[in-house]
Amino acid sequence: MNIFQKILALLLSWLLVISTVPRGAAFANQSVQSEAQPANSGATQSPEELQQLVAPIALYPDALVSQVLAAATYPTEVVEADRWMQGHPNLKGQELANEVDKQAWDPSVKALTQFPSVLANMDKNLSWTSSLGDAYATSRRM
Repeated sequence: MNIFQKILALLLSWLLVISTVPRGAAFANQSVQSEAQPANSGATQSPEELQQLVAPIALYPDALVSQVLAAATYPTEVVEADRWMQGHPNLKGQELANEVDKQAWDPSVKALTQFPSVLANMDKNLSWTSSLGDAYATSRRM
């Protein structure tokens, strides 16, 4: 097993453990959330759903996976960045980095401008991006 597979297995295992801990046991001092909360948050997804969610990025290098996960929590900025990239196709390398630094996007979104095909895919599959971001944000809050 390579390091990425180990990290992915660890991440999925961690998400599974978190999703199976009873809310009362883990959060006894917190107020009970409304029953009207959507059931599709990252903590309530099955292991199979989580595997399907991360499958498109499973073979990416670890550093890129971390940027994708963080950027997915900012889907509006992902769309803005991809549209901005489409409007600036001639920028490359350091010139691109300098211009991107001027934008008000999250650093993870800025980092993805160095991987335009990844950014474009996240914009094109915005529903997936949002779901991935929700699952990641939920796992970080627990």
